[in-house]
Amino acid sequence: MYSKLSILALCAVASIQEVAGASIHRHKHPKREIVWAETDTVVFTEYVTVTVTAGEDAFTEKAIPTDKGGPQYPGASTVVSSISTSSSFPAVESTSSATAAASPAVPVAEVTYATSSATTLATAVKPSSSSVAESPSTSSTTETPAIETPVVQYPTETTTEAAATSTTSTAAASTTTAASSGSGTSKRGAAYNDASLVETLLGLTKEVTWAYNWGSDPGQLDSAVMYYPMLWSPAPDHSSDWDTKAEAAITRGSDHFLSFNEPDIDAQAHMTPGDAAAGHIQYMNPYAGRVKISSPAISSSEDPNRGITWLNSFFTACDGKCQVDFCAAHWYGPGGNDGATLFLDHLDKVHEACDNKPVWVTEFQAISGDADTFLKVVTEKLDSDAYSYVEKYSYFMLTEGSLLDTPTTLSTLGKIYVGLS
Repeated sequence: MYSKLSILALCAVASIQEVAGASIHRHKHPKREIVWAETDTVVFTEYVTVTVTAGEDAFTEKAIPTDKGGPQYPGASTVVSSISTSSSFPAVESTSSATAAASPAVPVAEVTYATSSATTLATAVKPSSSSVAESPSTSSTTETPAIETPVVQYPTETTTEAAATSTTSTAAASTTTAASSGSGTSKRGAAYNDASLVETLLGLTKEVTWAYNWGSDPGQLDSAVMYYPMLWSPAPDHSSDWDTKAEAAITRGSDHFLSFNEPDIDAQAHMTPGDAAAGHIQYMNPYAGRVKISSPAISSSEDPNRGITWLNSFFTACDGKCQVDFCAAHWYGPGGNDGATLFLDHLDKVHEACDNKPVWVTEFQAISGDADTFLKVVTEKLDSDAYSYVEKYSYFMLTEGSLLDTPTTLSTLGKIYVGLS
């Protein structure tokens, strides 16, 4: 039998063992992590230390309010011990909850990217077309309306001699006058936008004997200067008054017409060889016998389907029906002696592609390197017997920053071009 004191002692020991053997559940519970979608990102974490002794009731559903009057934490329990917060950041108003809520999206400004338009190699801008003809199979950044292929009625005879028999005596006389008085002995011409600059140039030299402006209207050009019109493109904004302008040019004395401007280049007349052939037959062939007619003026690009490759395809598409008396070509490249060699070699290739017909170089320019040396070399060569097949040439172009220093003074390059340096 145990005494009362023994029973009490046993009970006390049992109680101590129960507490000592109790399961202790103790670790940190993160309550909320907030990421602020601002220019500065702040991460604020509140930790709650909770001690639970085995045998005690589970957490109650009583909500604990925040200390800043914000939203309450649903599902939180009465805290048995103290709540400690560890953070080195200044206090930030919390909108925490036991389950993370999606933060409101931060609006982001929409970015608009600027688009670029096509440009030419030089600072001076050549006339361009707002409705450039384009092949339906060709895609470009800006979609331009394609020209409907004209219905062509091929002339029964396309040779110059045959066409000449149907020319009126008045037109023949006009052509004869132009041929005898217009060209002179110099091959050098002026590619211009401002006709007044041509007048200035002619006051400084007699070496420039002709001019053109990528269009079919000479503007205010002195009537004493031989002017050669160009049909820039068969697009309606160029071709709608072509016949009127062409007749006016013949009356003025023009004896050569220039066909389309760089149809092998997207930013210029931009046509397939087939479209160019059809347009050439429709708009240029009617003047066969009255004037000499050029091929479309090609670039010096060596990319596929451009430059001389395009010209060969044009002649194939013509199938012998395009009236072409000479070929027009452009060239842009390096300066110095090396550039001069590349330029002259290119002209030989154009001459060959043109079935050894005459060549007009209606644009050329050294766009890098020694432009002065380049121009000295090529003008001497172009005026020699070795390049007698080059009938005309014009440096790009008659404007300040190229052949002119000011509207009334020649640049060093300009003096070389006209033989004054």
